[in-house]
Amino acid sequence: MTAFPRDIEQDFDALMELMILVINSRLNSPIIPGMEFLNDIQTLSLKLFKQLCSTKTISTGCVFQSKTGKAYEFIDQGSVSILARANIETFLTLHWLFGGDFQISQFRHRVWQYAGLNDRVNHTATSAEGRAKQDDARVQQMELLRYIQASERLKAYTPKQVDQLLKGNWRVGWSWADEAVRAGFHRKYFDNVYGYLCGYSHSSYISAMQIGQAQDLATQARMSEAGLQISVHIMAHFIHLYASTFSPAADLLRESESKHIADLWHFKSGDMDIIFGEQ
Repeated sequence: MTAFPRDIEQDFDALMELMILVINSRLNSPIIPGMEFLNDIQTLSLKLFKQLCSTKTISTGCVFQSKTGKAYEFIDQGSVSILARANIETFLTLHWLFGGDFQISQFRHRVWQYAGLNDRVNHTATSAEGRAKQDDARVQQMELLRYIQASERLKAYTPKQVDQLLKGNWRVGWSWADEAVRAGFHRKYFDNVYGYLCGYSHSSYISAMQIGQAQDLATQARMSEAGLQISVHIMAHFIHLYASTFSPAADLLRESESKHIADLWHFKSGDMDIIFGEQ
C-alpha cells in the first residue's frame, strides 16, 4: 500500500474539532414553527460524529487480556471499514434529506420518518411498553401518510415506486451511488470505495483473506488507514454541507484555522477525472 502524502490522523483530529464547532453552532437556535423536522439535522449529525469517534478509537488498537495471562493485541481493520461504510451512508442520508430546497427536504423527511415508523410497527413487540410504542407509531404513521399522499412531490414517482414507498421503502428511485454523485463524489471512485467497504460488512472472501494476511500491527494499521482516509473525506463533505444549511456554521468554517484541511478533503468529481477518466 502506497503511503498517503498527508498525516491522516492529524487531519482526522483537526476536522473532528471543526465538526464539533459547526454542529454546536446550532445549539439554542429557535426553530421556526413548521420547520421542526430540521431538528433531525442535529440527530443525524450526532450519529455521524459518534460513528467517526468509534472509527478513530478502533483504529488505535485493542488488547484482550485472557484469563490465561496471555494478551492479544490487534487493530481491527474490518470494524474500521464497516464503520467507514456507516459514515458514508449517514452522510448521504443527511445530503438526501437536507441538501435540497425546503419543500423537497420536508417531503423527503416525511417519507424517511414514515419508513422508520413502518419498521417499528412491523417488529414483534414482546412487552407492554413495546406495544404502546407501536400504537403511537401507527398514529404518527397515518398522519404522515396523509401528508405524503397529498403532496405534489408524489407525482415524481411511478405507480410501482409509490407502492414501494408506502410499504416503507424510503430509498425508492435512487441508490447510495446516485446520491454520492449528487453530493459531488466521482461515480467510479465511490463504486470502488463503497464496494470495498461492503465486502467487510458482508464477510466477503477478500475481506477475510485480507484480515488473515494482516498478521502484524504495522500491516493492520496500514489497512485501517483506508477507512480513516475515507472518513476524513466524508467529514469534509459533511462540514461543507452543514455550513451550507446554517450561516453561523458557515462563518465558523470561514474563520477556522482548519478550513484549508476541510477544503483540501472536499474534493469533487472533476478533481478525480485525471484518475478515473475513460478507462
